[in-house]
Amino acid sequence: MEMANNKTQCFTCNKKKITFTCEGCLEKLCLMDLTEHQQILNDELHHIINDYDQFKQKFNEQKPNPYDLSLIDQINQWETNSIEKIQQKAKDCRETVIKSSQTFLNDIEMKFNDFYEQIKQIQKENEFNEINLNYLKNQLMKMNQELNNPSNMSIDQDSQSFINEISIISLEKMIDLLIPSRLFLHAGICVSPLISQ
Repeated sequence: MEMANNKTQCFTCNKKKITFTCEGCLEKLCLMDLTEHQQILNDELHHIINDYDQFKQKFNEQKPNPYDLSLIDQINQWETNSIEKIQQKAKDCRETVIKSSQTFLNDIEMKFNDFYEQIKQIQKENEFNEINLNYLKNQLMKMNQELNNPSNMSIDQDSQSFINEISIISLEKMIDLLIPSRLFLHAGICVSPLISQ
C-alpha cells in the first residue's frame, strides 16, 4: 500500500513538503519555515513590548507633573499683567478725581473769599439796598449749590475690555477648526469627519 501524498508547496522555500497553515497570514509553511516564521513574529512582539516599555516610562515621568508648565506660566503672566493694568487704570482714575476735586475746592474757595470781601466792603461803606442784598443772597445760594453738588464727574465703564480675555483650546480642536474638511485613512478607506454615512 502506497503512502498518501499530503505534501504541498511551502510558501517560503517553494518546496513540496508537509505544510501547516499560519492562522495569521494564511500561508502554508513547512515545519522549518513555520518555526522561523514564528521566531520573526516573536521578534516583532518583543519590539512592540520594548516600544510599550519606553512609552510607559515616558508616561510615568510626566505623570507626577501632568500640567503643561509653559501654559501655566503664560496664564500666570497674563494674570499679573491684567492686575497691573487694572491697578494702573484705577490709580490714574483716582488721580484724576483728586486733581479735579482739588481744582473744584480751590475754585469754591476763591469765590468764597471774593464773596467775603464784597460783604466786608458793603458793610464798611454802609451803603447797600435790596438789590445788593438780593445779589449777595443769590451768590451765596449758588456757592451752596456748588458745594452740595460737587461732582461734575461720573464713572464711564467701557464695554470694550482693555484686558485680553484668554481661553484654552486643545491642539486637536484647533486643527479641526483650521482644517474642517481634512480627510484621513481608516482601514484603507478615505474618510471625512464631516461626512456621515
